[in-house]
Amino acid sequence: MNSSSNTKTIVFWLSIVLLGIMLWKLVSAGGPSSDGQKSSDWVLLLINGIPLLLLVGFCVFLMRQMKSASWRVAKIGSSKTRTGIGYDLHRLEEGRPLIVGGIELPFDKGPVGHSDGDVLAHAMCDALLGAAGLGDIGTHFPDTDPMWKGANSLVFLEHAKKLLDEKHFAIEHVDAVVITEKPKLGPHFPKMREALAKALGVGAEKIHLKAKTNEGVDAIGRGEAIAAHVVATLVSR
Repeated sequence: MNSSSNTKTIVFWLSIVLLGIMLWKLVSAGGPSSDGQKSSDWVLLLINGIPLLLLVGFCVFLMRQMKSASWRVAKIGSSKTRTGIGYDLHRLEEGRPLIVGGIELPFDKGPVGHSDGDVLAHAMCDALLGAAGLGDIGTHFPDTDPMWKGANSLVFLEHAKKLLDEKHFAIEHVDAVVITEKPKLGPHFPKMREALAKALGVGAEKIHLKAKTNEGVDAIGRGEAIAAHVVATLVSR
């Protein structure tokens, strides 16, 4: 319980004590009296009664505020946050289209894969499925199934989103880094975020993209491969 809730609780019980004192005063003032005192007794009752009514209203207001605060805390406490990671890597070959984040980039090499080889979409799909405990992309879209030959990888993300909806998970944030020597990806990020967000049914502000090189090291550094790492955060609804 936060300090605001503690303050409300203290004020509430002080109000209850004050209410009891005022009720006792009213009862004490209601004893036998002569006819000459009746008018003054009514004035006394009126003077004490108005603050009493205000105090009762204040107590009711505090009770409603405390109940509302407790409900909000219970709601926050009942929500669950889940995190998943995804990774994918594809070899690059000349003469193939380079699809990253749902858009085609101008380049002389592209990924070798069963589908369109979108390394970012694949890693993102794995991260989302992993966070929800729903397996991985290979489970839902095996590369042995000819149905997915050359398929648009955004379809995989749309399917993952449906699975998340069925389990009452909402996408809170997706953070991704794509590793490649060439081409420069930064200028294409706005379109990538728009395409990915549309496939997932979320706002583009929930998707954050970064690009890194491999400093000439290994297959990625030699321009022979492209990879992506993704972390996805989900919340239960």
